[in-house]
Amino acid sequence: MGFLALGFILALIIFIGLGVLNKSRGKKFFSPLQILSIVGFAALIPAFITKVPANCVGIVYSPFKGTSESVLSEGFHSKSPFDQVYMISTEVQTKSVTNLTTQTKDSQFVNSQLDIKYRVNTKDAHLIYKQYKTLDNMSNSLIIPTTQRVLELITTKYNVMDILGEKRPDIYSSLEKNLTTELAKYGVEFYSISITDMDAGAEIEQAITAEAVAKKAVETAEQELLKTKTEAKQKSVEAQAEQDAAKIAAETLKIQAQAEKDANALKTKTLTDSILREKYIEKWDGKLPTYVGGDNSGLMFNMTGENQ
Repeated sequence: MGFLALGFILALIIFIGLGVLNKSRGKKFFSPLQILSIVGFAALIPAFITKVPANCVGIVYSPFKGTSESVLSEGFHSKSPFDQVYMISTEVQTKSVTNLTTQTKDSQFVNSQLDIKYRVNTKDAHLIYKQYKTLDNMSNSLIIPTTQRVLELITTKYNVMDILGEKRPDIYSSLEKNLTTELAKYGVEFYSISITDMDAGAEIEQAITAEAVAKKAVETAEQELLKTKTEAKQKSVEAQAEQDAAKIAAETLKIQAQAEKDANALKTKTLTDSILREKYIEKWDGKLPTYVGGDNSGLMFNMTGENQ
């Protein structure tokens, strides 16, 4: 606010000086010329003030001192009426790069289309202004050439089939890492990059398609072979389980038969005459037999005494 205060003081001095001059001439202290000095000061106020909009920084250029390294943040600021303030956006910018041709390890050429997101680092915005003046100039003179240089350093490490195939994640990772480092040297913050297209010509595309089809066929055959092996192994396991079950059943029957045989042998061994007599008595109902056989003569005796 120093320049604005100085301007106000000068206008006040002029106002009072004109009043004193009028008084010395015998006129009234106030005159139209004094009012004109105040109006002139008011008209000059915009030359002492600048406004920096949101998501921007102001770069102050003085014809006496050159570009200031101190940037102006959002809001109102005082300045010299001789200074010019240039606005640099600090929003995230997107630059679409087409027809970016790079060479591969196997001497093929890949044409890429990329979307790069970046923003100007606030504290280094004065460097961007000094070198490029505008963001469009910076994109054409810095972003595109740097991206091409970094991408070519990466693609020369891979064969074209790998670049267009399974190595795409590695390409992304290397691009992000190297662009972050390279752009930071110029006061630019890298945000992200998207590869919207990579083309190596019709013949390469056909070869990649054929390779993909062949690879899919191999994977399918391997899956079928694995399925067959799995089913065969399952059947083998089931057959072994049935065989083991049959062996267990046979062993069980053998053990049961042996147990029964041992039980019968033990039972036979323990049936002595006294035990048999005792069992007979337990089963006897107390009645004597009606006929009892004698000797070997074949005669039968009636135990009841009745005549036949």
